[in-house]
Amino acid sequence: MNWNKHKWYLVTAAVVTLFVIFYLAKSVSAVNHTVRAFDDAYFTSVEQKEGDTINLCAIPGYIEMLREKAFLSSQVKMADQDSIGLLINIRDSTLQLLIKGVPVRSFMIDDYDVSPFFHRANQEAIYSMLSSPLTITRMQATFMKDPVQVKIAPKDTSEAIIDARPDTTDFEAVFFTLDTDRDIRFYFEQHEDTVGADRRARFFFDLKDRSRNASATMREVISFRTPPYVPYIKIWVSKAEAKIIYRAIPREGQIVLMQ
Repeated sequence: MNWNKHKWYLVTAAVVTLFVIFYLAKSVSAVNHTVRAFDDAYFTSVEQKEGDTINLCAIPGYIEMLREKAFLSSQVKMADQDSIGLLINIRDSTLQLLIKGVPVRSFMIDDYDVSPFFHRANQEAIYSMLSSPLTITRMQATFMKDPVQVKIAPKDTSEAIIDARPDTTDFEAVFFTLDTDRDIRFYFEQHEDTVGADRRARFFFDLKDRSRNASATMREVISFRTPPYVPYIKIWVSKAEAKIIYRAIPREGQIVLMQ
């Protein structure tokens, strides 16, 4: 074998392999870095008493009490708003649209996936954050939020006919994301996957999100910094219900989360 001929291939392969390993290591460490920064920010804001070494989270029932308190507090604060709010109850697998605290529509969650951030972070810090509603800062979807329909008024009653055309938006693939002011991202995806167009839409929706995350990660890795990590919650519901939710909530609406 001619080593001089192939050495550049070997060197290039070694460099690429090392970069991939470094990239993966940094990506994995991003979760731990985000958890550590989140916990430190919480404990810095909380007044610590000297000599207080009791781990309250180890007391049976304490975490459950924090969860219920944060859930009720967040609902009360959202009820002060006049706009529609979204309640996400992961524990009960339910979604609700609320107006002034009153449920106007309820949905069942078919499936969900929760970021490991929520299990690794300090639970007191988590429920302190969830004690007030999350505010939506960005919405992205594979379909229009406010579809526009153009209709021409008839000249007289003889031209007036019943518009029986079907709603073509029912055939749109339904995938969308909600970014919030607490750096938590919600993914909503239709549970149906029977039509080829839906599968293609799912693929490109996922590809776009992964490309965005990979681009941000690559910039930080090249600079030898820990890449950003956005905690997420993925929710699967039916296509029709996902579309109702997306079009009902305001662009800067509020979300109450129970997890």
